[in-house]
Amino acid sequence: MDAKRMWKPIWRWEVFLLAMVLVLAIAANAVVRADWPVVSPVLTIALLVVAVGLAVLLIVPLVTAKGRDSENTRKTLEGVELVPLEPVGEARVSMRVEESERRQTSIDAAVATSRDTPVAVLTPRASRWLGRELRVAVDLVGDGGGIHRAGFVPRQFTVALDEPLRMLAAEGRAARVPVVVNGGGAARFTVDIQL
Repeated sequence: MDAKRMWKPIWRWEVFLLAMVLVLAIAANAVVRADWPVVSPVLTIALLVVAVGLAVLLIVPLVTAKGRDSENTRKTLEGVELVPLEPVGEARVSMRVEESERRQTSIDAAVATSRDTPVAVLTPRASRWLGRELRVAVDLVGDGGGIHRAGFVPRQFTVALDEPLRMLAAEGRAARVPVVVNGGGAARFTVDIQL
């Protein structure tokens, strides 16, 4: 499998936007202190308008129902048809979901709301909070329809899975895969999926 990584454009990365807001605010502060008639107030206002525009780009996605688009976090499966993932290779491959150790509470919630094993749904072009790398996320869906991020597919499968998953998403569908959740109680949860 191709281990090439995919990245968000730098101008969509939240850390870059926050840094630009801070740099523009500092620049506006320096310009306002300068003794330039007419130029100083106009340049200060221009810098502050751009800084406020970038701040709005950071804040608006947090308050919309869809959530932050760059994370590609699933909020609901309403109107989405779940279909089995089409086989990519000859044999099934069982793999451990990466970064599940960081998402123990989320996995516990998915297990607690499921009578049996939760359903695992793959989400393309997802990223960690404030992360720039785009990966294929594994979301667990409980019986009540609640969606809980369990982690990410190993990096070496991301590029091969991304295009087929995006094509499914364009058709209003999402891929589900077989999942096994181990652990619980005193033991940490681990999540294994089959591709």
